[in-house]
Amino acid sequence: MSTPEPAIEVASVESSPTVAVRPPVLRTLIRRELWEHRALWIAPLSVAALLLVGAIIGKMNFDFGEATLPEQRRAVFAAIMAVSSIPLYMTLGIMSWMYAGDCLYAERKDRSILFWKSMPVSDGVTVLSKLLVVLVLAPLAIYVLSALVTLLISGIYVVRAPQGNGAFWDTVTWLRIQWITLELLVVGTLWYAPITAFLLLVSAWARRSVWLWVFLPPVVLIMLERMALGTHHLMDWLFYRLGAVFAHPAPNVNPVQNTNQSLNLLFANVNPLPIFTNIDLWLGLVVAALLIVATIRIRQYRDDT
Repeated sequence: MSTPEPAIEVASVESSPTVAVRPPVLRTLIRRELWEHRALWIAPLSVAALLLVGAIIGKMNFDFGEATLPEQRRAVFAAIMAVSSIPLYMTLGIMSWMYAGDCLYAERKDRSILFWKSMPVSDGVTVLSKLLVVLVLAPLAIYVLSALVTLLISGIYVVRAPQGNGAFWDTVTWLRIQWITLELLVVGTLWYAPITAFLLLVSAWARRSVWLWVFLPPVVLIMLERMALGTHHLMDWLFYRLGAVFAHPAPNVNPVQNTNQSLNLLFANVNPLPIFTNIDLWLGLVVAALLIVATIRIRQYRDDT
């Protein structure tokens, strides 16, 4: 008569670990991504180290020359800080594309997907963890690393500057650059979300040659449109989606000669906030959501290559 009681106790014990492991599941999956795709942190750290080494041993001229007024010096400082962070954000773009196109394909190629499917982790949570890494964690990490690198480079420049150029650092200008950079990072991440979602979809669907399936269909469709209709709407749309929305005429600024307006003109064409009112941004996010749902469905039924 007492045999049913142990069965009830075992059932309760078996169900409790499932509930207990749910809170750290996402954290575990993110750690898995960082462990399996080490380029996510090795590449940015390597680029940051090269930037610092270049600042230490480089032969840059630290003389402000004709830039003697405070506004002129701030403009030169802003330009140096902005240029110093460009390599890290270029690394972010390349790294994000490579990761999004490989992360779901790699787990099928090495058959590790069989292990993860045996765990109490849904396909939705797995795909969302990869999306979180590429759209949130990686950009945020690059942003923090870029801010730290520019601080260190500023310190190096102050030490190496000739006598009388010690007023290189400008806190207000540095904070302004960081704020504009953060705006660009958020807008850029949202704008390219459909591209990222498409790469994840191809990574989950392709049995081999992922990058062939990424690039070949658009090229073929562009050629067919050109030959059949004589138009180039698809090519124009791809160019627009891949970055033309951010293209603005660069201001003709000489930070030394334009004393009062040089710094303002330097940032005049860097205003990403109007893109939030662009309907194409929100339509792209809807498309990205649909592609992610399709990616989750594909992963449910494709477990090997």
